[in-house]
Amino acid sequence: MTTNSTSTGTPPPKLPAPQRPRATRQERREAARRDQRLASARTVAVKKPAWQSPMALITAGAVVVGLVVVVLVSGVLNPKATVGSLISPLRPTPTSLVDPTNPRALGKANAPVKVEIWSDFQCPACDTFATTIEPDLIDQYVATGKAYVIYRDRVVIDRFATDVESHQAAAAARCAGDKFWPFHDYLFENQKGENAGTFSSAFLASVADAVRADRTAYDACMANGAADRVAAVNAETAQGAAAGVSQTPTIALNGKLLPGGAQPMTTLGPAIDALIAAASASPAPPASLPASPAPAASAPPAASTAP
Repeated sequence: MTTNSTSTGTPPPKLPAPQRPRATRQERREAARRDQRLASARTVAVKKPAWQSPMALITAGAVVVGLVVVVLVSGVLNPKATVGSLISPLRPTPTSLVDPTNPRALGKANAPVKVEIWSDFQCPACDTFATTIEPDLIDQYVATGKAYVIYRDRVVIDRFATDVESHQAAAAARCAGDKFWPFHDYLFENQKGENAGTFSSAFLASVADAVRADRTAYDACMANGAADRVAAVNAETAQGAAAGVSQTPTIALNGKLLPGGAQPMTTLGPAIDALIAAASASPAPPASLPASPAPAASAPPAASTAP
């Protein structure tokens, strides 16, 4: 019996699969580029914009800080007022506190503490005290009746030449009469070095105008180098030297000198408070006693003696 391959289950021979047409060169290049883009997307992190880089942020921050400093220093946000070419005092002394009997004093003469300020109008440390510490002293203690302030001349910058700026500025402030404290404020607000030509006669005259001093009286007072006022300045300077004032500013509280220099309010305040407390301390009154019968006889009281 004959058999054939179909009846015995033997599979027929396979025919070769149809061949896919070969890719062109252009297709191969595009496929390679596609594979490269996919690989880059999987392995390369997403880049941040350049402005978000640490260096860019640091640079931008530095620029902003620099601009803020320039604006603050330039005074654009808080410009200083001027009168002509003069800078007006930022915290002028209240003229209502001037003692009518002494134009160089502030407050009430019977205040418990007397504060004497030995100063030179050209002294840089005196400028610091006058513009940053003295206003608080006046507000906290003079205006409240606790202290009486007196300005004292102690020339140290040009002590040997009476026609130079420390002497002439001190004389001019005295010649301003009842405008002494406004004159004082303008001198310190416009101080620009020692014997640098700032406090010229023309400058001092412009200050007299700014504070509305009596120019006729001022000019007469300043004539011939203000010899009378310079003599008074020298006399007070000698008085301060004899008392031990060796530098400016020097503060005296009730006649006692503090260490020289622009003493801050953290030093002055407690020292003044201590003197006020000492002045107000007094023996407590005796406690009330119940009435008792008078003795049958009593000796005459002893005579008192004056202290």
